[in-house]
Amino acid sequence: MLASCSTVSQLQTSRINSTRQLKNSRSAQCVSRCAAVTRAQQGDQAVSRRTATLAGVAGVAALFGAAPARAGLFGGPSKEEAYVQETSKVLEAVKATLDLPKGDPGKEDAVNAVRKQTNDWVAKYRRDGSKSGRPSYGNTYSALNALAGHYNSFGLTAPLPKKRLERITKELADAEKALARGR
Repeated sequence: MLASCSTVSQLQTSRINSTRQLKNSRSAQCVSRCAAVTRAQQGDQAVSRRTATLAGVAGVAALFGAAPARAGLFGGPSKEEAYVQETSKVLEAVKATLDLPKGDPGKEDAVNAVRKQTNDWVAKYRRDGSKSGRPSYGNTYSALNALAGHYNSFGLTAPLPKKRLERITKELADAEKALARGR
């Protein structure tokens, strides 16, 4: 019946007529076409929820930026390199703490830092089968366990007995040798 609708009043008129003559499918098509044309003409004024949501998500994504992918092929240290670096850091920190004199005022802070590093290292590599079977892991773990047991039993400022200190020092040296050999 109505070929095209160009104004809102024509759209309303065509809706009224189409409800009276719903049996005529051409009239229903005209109403939907007219509604689409009218929305397109008025569409710039209203923003849909979808458009607003997409704009918000795009804005947040632009704020954070893209981070580089950390895959073994594209850069960043491999698991092996990370193990060697972290184990070396722990060994150096333990040696530095053992070398502190008995009355040093910073000894408690150094021991607490070593204990935290030790706990983090053990938590990371204890369940990793590819690392826990290595000689470097076994020697490092044994030395760290002996040191942690001493501090737990006797306190942070108690000196290590000579025999225990020799054992820990030997295991640290063995761990460094094994680490240097890739074992």
